[in-house]
Amino acid sequence: MVGIRDVAKYAGVSPSTVSRALSGAAYVEPEKKAKILRAVSELNYKPNLAARSLKRGGSRLIGLIIPDIMNPYYPEVVKYMEVCAMEAGYSLILCDALGDAKKEEEYFATLKYLFVDGILYIASTENIEHVKPYIGDIPMVIVNRTFDVDAPCINIDNVDASYQAVKYLAGKGHRKIALYINDKDRQYNRERLAGCLKVFEEYGIRDYGKYMVKDVESEDDAYVKTLELMKAEDRPTAVFMFNDFMAFGVYRGITKSGLRIPDDISVVGFDDIPSVKYLDPPLTTLRHSLADTSEVIFEKLAEQMRSQTCAPASRTYFKGRLIVRESVREIGAKE
Repeated sequence: MVGIRDVAKYAGVSPSTVSRALSGAAYVEPEKKAKILRAVSELNYKPNLAARSLKRGGSRLIGLIIPDIMNPYYPEVVKYMEVCAMEAGYSLILCDALGDAKKEEEYFATLKYLFVDGILYIASTENIEHVKPYIGDIPMVIVNRTFDVDAPCINIDNVDASYQAVKYLAGKGHRKIALYINDKDRQYNRERLAGCLKVFEEYGIRDYGKYMVKDVESEDDAYVKTLELMKAEDRPTAVFMFNDFMAFGVYRGITKSGLRIPDDISVVGFDDIPSVKYLDPPLTTLRHSLADTSEVIFEKLAEQMRSQTCAPASRTYFKGRLIVRESVREIGAKE
C-alpha cells in the first residue's frame, strides 16, 4: 500500500513537506506542490482527508489549473490567485497541465481525491468533455474561457479588446496592419480576429490577408516570420500581436531587418505581461491582467465554497484596457 513516505521519495521532498502540502496547514512552494500532486496521481496515493475535512469544515485547499507555466502570462495569474487565496485562509495547489488534456484530467482526479474546496480552471484545449464529470461536483470557476457548461465562466471581452487595439492603429493612420496569430483555432483567437475584422470593415481595409502571420509558435518563430515579412516590397506599417510573448521575436526581427520601432513600423501587443514595458521602445499593449479581476474571480469561487454548493451557469466579461506606451507612430490619415 502506498504511503506518505513513498510519495515524498517519488517527489524528492520530505514527508513533512508532503503532509503540509496535502493538509493545507502551511505554505508550500507551488513547484513543490505540483511535484507532490504528480506523485500522488502517478502512485495512486489516496490520502484519508475526508474525516479531516469534515472536522475542519473543509480542506482549505484550492486547485488552480493552468495551461502552461512557461507562458509569461501565467506567473502573474498564479501570483494574484495565490494572494487572494492566502488572504482568505486557503492554500493554492498549482497544477500545470502543459497544454495536455489528459494531464488536466489527471489533475482533476487528484484534486478530487484531496477534497479541495474549489477549483479555478483555465482550460488548455477547446474541448472540455473530460472536465464535465467534475462540473456540479466541485465548486469551480472557469477563467479566461467561455464554455457551454453549467458553471460560472469569467472572461475578457476579446472582441472588444482587439477592436480597441486595432482601432488605435487605424486612428493613427495605419492601413497595412499585420496580425500575428499563434493558433487561429483557439476560441479567444477567433474572438480577437473578429474584433480586428470589425475595424478593417469600418475603415474599408480589404487586403489584410496578405499581412496575416499565422501559427506563430514561439519567440524564435516570431523572429523568423518577421524577417520574412519585412522583406516584402509592400510591407506593413504596423503589427498587432495576439499575445505579448511574440514581442521579443518581433522586435528582434524588425531590428535585424534594419528598421526601427516606431519610426518604420508600429507594434501593439495583447496581455501586458510585466516584461514588455522594458522593451525598447516600451510596448503599447492591451492590458488583460488578473491583477484587475482576481478579487472578483476569487469571490465567485468563495461564494460557492462558503455555501458548499456549485453555482449554475453564468457569464461575466471584463473589458480590456489599452496601455499606450512608445511603440506606435502616427503616419498620416486620421479618423
